Amino acid sequence: MESQRNQLGFFGQDMFFDILVNRISQDFPMHWHDFYEFEFIKSGHATQIINGESFSIGPGFTALLSPVDFHSYQDVSPDDPLEIFNIRFSDLLLPPNIRSKLTTSTMELTDDLSPIVLTLEQLIQEYDTNDFGREEFIRSTITNLCILILRESLHSGMPNSQPTAEHYSPIQEAVLYIRNHYRESITIDEVANIVHLTPNYFSEYFKKQTGIKFCSYVQKLRLEFSVSLLKLSDLSIKEIADQSGFNSAAYFSNAFKDYFGISPEQFRKSQNKLTSPTQPIFKEMR
Repeated sequence: MESQRNQLGFFGQDMFFDILVNRISQDFPMHWHDFYEFEFIKSGHATQIINGESFSIGPGFTALLSPVDFHSYQDVSPDDPLEIFNIRFSDLLLPPNIRSKLTTSTMELTDDLSPIVLTLEQLIQEYDTNDFGREEFIRSTITNLCILILRESLHSGMPNSQPTAEHYSPIQEAVLYIRNHYRESITIDEVANIVHLTPNYFSEYFKKQTGIKFCSYVQKLRLEFSVSLLKLSDLSIKEIADQSGFNSAAYFSNAFKDYFGISPEQFRKSQNKLTSPTQPIFKEMR
């Protein structure tokens, strides 16, 4: 993969942005990022796999990918390479009501592509300068691009698409933060501080609102992420434990078996027969 730059631009603590123009002339393996990504195909054709689902991509294909999405490029031809605008950004750059609706989304633009290409080229120019209002320009442009693809999600009836809420509640903010950071050493004190509540009150509030304890929710997300890694990667069990946020392979294996009733190794061996372990979305873990 060839790209124009590698560094990320920072606007403040935990707030970053970068825009790349990538050229891919061969298959690119499954990977994921620790940030959100807005992807627009300018030219070329291939197959993109997102979380195990195949998409035929070409000019106008657009995707919004979250930090827990796996994707790869297949069937790439050197005679028809992909040219891709990739915007990598922190969700903290967006207004709260938009941030709360970020979800994996795709769409295909079939009309004249020149306006969005022009917008993305302007974004590159803005990134490379330090003119007055640079940060505000970048923030507003990223926001508009996210709104564009989220509206398409709403109109197409994609799962998890909901009308934008007028109020951004503490529980929404907490869940969003957890979903973006659960693979890290996240603590209840940390999240309580984010939503400006005391840890004890937040613990009770979270359980009342979601029906699940904070630590159980975090572990559920980690285990679900590990299932995707077991299905879609060749990483070792230790590597999967590390990538999923567990501090040891032994603890991960015990937690996995306790939750799914099967060890990670057994699941990997039988994954051709199982689509995925099935559990209630809020299974209480003790």
